[in-house]
Amino acid sequence: MITKVGHIIGYFLIFLGVSELLPILVALNYGENNLILPFFICSMFTIFVGAGFYFAFRDEPEKPSRYDVISFLVIVWAFVPVFASIPFMVSGELTKFTDAYFEAVSAFTTSGSTMMANSALAPKTVLFWRSFLQWMGGILIFVLAVAILPISNFGGSELFRSALPHGEGEGFVARIKSAFKPLVLIYVGLSFLCMVLLSFSGMTLFDSMSTAMATLSSGGFTNHANSGINSFGNMTEFILIPFMFIAATNLTFHWYFITTGKIRVYQQDRELKYFITIVAIASFLILFTLLGGENASSTSLLKKLGTAIFTSVSALSTTGYLPDGAHTMPLGAVLICAILIVIGGAMGSSAGGFKIIRFKVLFRQADSEISRLAHPHGIVPMRVNDVSVNSSILNSVWTLLFLYLTSIAFFSIGYSLFGYDISVSLGITISNLFSAGAMTGLIAQDFLGYSGMPYAAKWLTSAVMVIGRLEIIALLIFISPSFRKI
Repeated sequence: MITKVGHIIGYFLIFLGVSELLPILVALNYGENNLILPFFICSMFTIFVGAGFYFAFRDEPEKPSRYDVISFLVIVWAFVPVFASIPFMVSGELTKFTDAYFEAVSAFTTSGSTMMANSALAPKTVLFWRSFLQWMGGILIFVLAVAILPISNFGGSELFRSALPHGEGEGFVARIKSAFKPLVLIYVGLSFLCMVLLSFSGMTLFDSMSTAMATLSSGGFTNHANSGINSFGNMTEFILIPFMFIAATNLTFHWYFITTGKIRVYQQDRELKYFITIVAIASFLILFTLLGGENASSTSLLKKLGTAIFTSVSALSTTGYLPDGAHTMPLGAVLICAILIVIGGAMGSSAGGFKIIRFKVLFRQADSEISRLAHPHGIVPMRVNDVSVNSSILNSVWTLLFLYLTSIAFFSIGYSLFGYDISVSLGITISNLFSAGAMTGLIAQDFLGYSGMPYAAKWLTSAVMVIGRLEIIALLIFISPSFRKI
């Protein structure tokens, strides 16, 4: 296994090590000179280990097998955060490995849960590293979705459609490079545009940069407590909505539109239409609950509408930014947000969730079954996203849904063993399993924060975040003895 993926893992670690040099520039700019040497040592150590993997294992030019793909995904999401956590420890901000690994996993998987009870008091160098790590996790998700997802053949990956040119290289490195080059340019450009617009809204340059990185990665980290961004004014919410929207939809279609100017490419993106429809329905429902809430007369109708749209986009994109007055929102709005988090964004996006296109498959099957009952001898073809949905895809999607529901029940029971009530247990599980940990404060309003968790609960949460990014079934395949023999 490691002989097939060791080279690319080394490639990733070298890139991570070089990235650990960037916070040194922040330390120099803000006078946090005590953090220069720790980050430099972390960088050299990570590069040294990465170079060992890189040169010890040669690149395999042939197309990787399914088990190679699964092994690569498991090692990336579980192993790379070990090295990414070291700067948190040596900086003195999170001295325990459990806490540092939790923070690194949360950032790298773009979940948004945090061990920092008050991030506003943390050194800017550490906050930058946390945001940049989340930003790198976002582009990794985009690249893996385009380069690796099509050959994984699980969870209905056949439904994914990419606007990038076909005919990429067959090996791991070649496939990832071919997807990375075009996508990173769009990703960087959108991040820079978001940062500039946020600066005009009243944010400082550092806050706008961190928030832009958290938005385009669908991560939700902010430099202020409880993922709150409302202290900067209503204009901030207005700016963030389209960027959360872009991050939660297929980036390859945005790449094609920006590079060619042909807007008709979006006609091929069925998930984009479904995303807009879901946001519209959810915004209306949340607005309805806000109008009937206890504080219905305290704010204007326009403000409530803005809050409803912002909340629905934040939840569906699994970014997890909390709206103004999140802890006083009606139960109906909380339940709607929980459902949106489970649905998630589109394939080929940085958003978590079950994915919109998979739910579309389930709805289409239900419609087909109703038609079959009405016309027993009729033949009802089933196509979703221009793909003929066969029994293999259906079984794959249903299996993944069953595993997600089982995981929600299993992990909720696990949290209840640590003394959390059922509502908090469900809230923690859903938010972290579907990469929306920053929204835990909304859907688990009695939860007091991750920093006060028992160590065993912290490790459980780290595992939940990793399993969520692996979409469960990848981990089961990885540990299956029968599959390793193939």
